[in-house]
Amino acid sequence: MTGGYSLERNTTEGFARRVRKNLEFIVQKRHEGEDVHEVTQLTTSLLGLVTFPWEARALDQMESWLLSDLEKEGWPSWTILRDRNDETVTLGKLIYHLRNAVSHRRLRFSSDGPDPREVEIEFEDALPRKPVDWHVRIPASDLKNFCDRFCQSLEDLVG
Repeated sequence: MTGGYSLERNTTEGFARRVRKNLEFIVQKRHEGEDVHEVTQLTTSLLGLVTFPWEARALDQMESWLLSDLEKEGWPSWTILRDRNDETVTLGKLIYHLRNAVSHRRLRFSSDGPDPREVEIEFEDALPRKPVDWHVRIPASDLKNFCDRFCQSLEDLVG
């Protein structure tokens, strides 16, 4: 600990672990009847994970992870509505586009409901000054599984 701050928070592994811990807390509290918004926390978790400057070797490895293989392992499926050059076949490409979508506020919720089973989230990406050419959708309920698996993968890769 330096200057009262944990250095672990500054690592990819430490950040991912804390994201997952906070997400689990919100999920638990919603199931206990507390007035918390699980869908918001799911989205915030994803945003933090894809925008946090994680180590290059983790990103490099994810460039080769096929989404079809990950789905066979239990990762949730993203509905790809539009895909620039049919390129979104790896986790690395998905993360690349999600980061861009987040950076340019190109995400939409199907409702304001607190129940993740009743909300879908859409993300869009485009090249600078061009029309949207990438668009995906995921049920908020599947985003929990994605965030959990993504966090675990980051921890495994850099831990």
